[in-house]
Amino acid sequence: MGENGRSERAQNRTDATFSGRSMVEMLGVLAIIGVLSVGAMSGYSKAMMKYKLNKYAESVNLFINNFIIFRKSLGYTSGGWTNYADILQKLNFIPDGWRYQNFLYLNDNFGNHVRPYHDGKSPSNHDGIIFVFDGSQYSSEICQILVQTAKANSAFIWQLYFQDSKVHYLTYGDNYCTNSARCLRDLSIDNIYNLCYAYMGKDSANIHQIQIVFKADEYI
Repeated sequence: MGENGRSERAQNRTDATFSGRSMVEMLGVLAIIGVLSVGAMSGYSKAMMKYKLNKYAESVNLFINNFIIFRKSLGYTSGGWTNYADILQKLNFIPDGWRYQNFLYLNDNFGNHVRPYHDGKSPSNHDGIIFVFDGSQYSSEICQILVQTAKANSAFIWQLYFQDSKVHYLTYGDNYCTNSARCLRDLSIDNIYNLCYAYMGKDSANIHQIQIVFKADEYI
């Protein structure tokens, strides 16, 4: 074999040696890909959470505003309880992503129970919406959305309160708060954040409720 042939084979072996990758290098590449994938999935999960909560905020705002505007025309039984789930379904006032469960409850985007009602018992005579949390995902974030939406409508609200085995926090709308009663309108973003995280983490064995209450004889 000539000198040129041997030289060409040696050159090919040299090229193959330098163009290959060691096992250690390949494992390093795979590790980097794995880290990037975890980061991408984490980013996607956060984006989806933000999207779901934004959609929830829209649906809650729509529901509460419709309830404020139309509750006078829903009708109720004097002297007792009237549940509005059936009526709201017939009027097509259930937001997208929510569903009718029974005559008592609607289910929101996250499966929490929502009970719109009228209590005609004197002297409490009022309309209200009860949001019932049973350990669903994002409960603290949903709590913040509810309180912020109530605050935005504080001119029309009588009370907003948190309840499980007993009332843990009570605040009042614009027409009912005084120097001795907490005003819903005065809650800051930090107040709402701390309130919701403290409440949702308290007495975890109990079902948590947030109630938004309106005086029955006051309408817009």
